[in-house]
Amino acid sequence: MRNREAYLQRRKQLKELSKLAKARIETDCEGMTVNEVLVNEFYTSKEHQEFNTLFEWNNKGYKVKKGSQSFCVWGSPKLRNSDKEAEKNNSEEDDTEFYPLCYLFSNAQVEKR
Repeated sequence: MRNREAYLQRRKQLKELSKLAKARIETDCEGMTVNEVLVNEFYTSKEHQEFNTLFEWNNKGYKVKKGSQSFCVWGSPKLRNSDKEAEKNNSEEDDTEFYPLCYLFSNAQVEKR
């Protein structure tokens, strides 16, 4: 149950950051997606320049350092199994509930294999 609570907390934090990202899109980041604004405006720094998933880093010949904390963005939306499930979800959750979390790691969090 502890993992579920941590997941929900990270999801809540990402929702708050996404609100800020949407505001940035409206003011001066037109044409960018929420994820692009999150990475470019909030996560990128002198230390953290390139972001990839664990799978992508592995394919490039890197491994993520033990204990590294991922950066969260929204994943591709999942398809619902049935209309009844869709109705149930619409009444209980907002539209972002159908977007899973996607975990990214930066160049500062990986090392060559």
